[in-house]
Amino acid sequence: MEYLLVLLHVALIWMLAVATPGANVLLTINTALNYDRKIAAFSAFGVSCATLLWSFFGGSGLVILFSHFPQLFGLMKVVGGSYLLYLGMRQIYLTRKIKRLGELTEINQTVSPSKRKVFISAFITSILNPKTGFFVVSLFSVSMPENMSATMIFAIMVTMSSITLSWHLFLATAFSHESAKSVYARISGVMDYVTGGLFTIFGIKVMTS
Repeated sequence: MEYLLVLLHVALIWMLAVATPGANVLLTINTALNYDRKIAAFSAFGVSCATLLWSFFGGSGLVILFSHFPQLFGLMKVVGGSYLLYLGMRQIYLTRKIKRLGELTEINQTVSPSKRKVFISAFITSILNPKTGFFVVSLFSVSMPENMSATMIFAIMVTMSSITLSWHLFLATAFSHESAKSVYARISGVMDYVTGGLFTIFGIKVMTS
């Protein structure tokens, strides 16, 4: 019974954490709007695999290193924030470049990143996101029993990863739908600037938090 209660507690907390808007959610939505559902699904897989690794850190106790070595966490914030800042500035730069060429529609239709590139980008964005680390630390500090078996740790890892995958696959499907794309097509110039701005803000916020 305790085993099931722990998993239920983990599932409820993690569903709230995953649904909270942030860089991971923004990346999947942006990929779905610009490309197709199959490509966006690899963004979901990347975030889910990063969650699996984060949950392993939490279950194995490695995440405690952040509390004992705050400089390590500080370094992670700088690296993660810098990467988000790069994504934001790159998005703004490409949007301005495309706008000057006057070929926004043609470029979006003909140039698609590889599935591997989308997966790696989503994985890096998530694994370097300190916000994910905060959620994991909070989750394992309030929900976990003192002595966890390897089976329970594995079950928690699968639970967290599955919830993440389900939510991001939902986003990939919903925002790759033609109705969403038609709305996006009318405001794509503004939305691309907004997306770049949000990534930039997330990056600055991570580094200064």
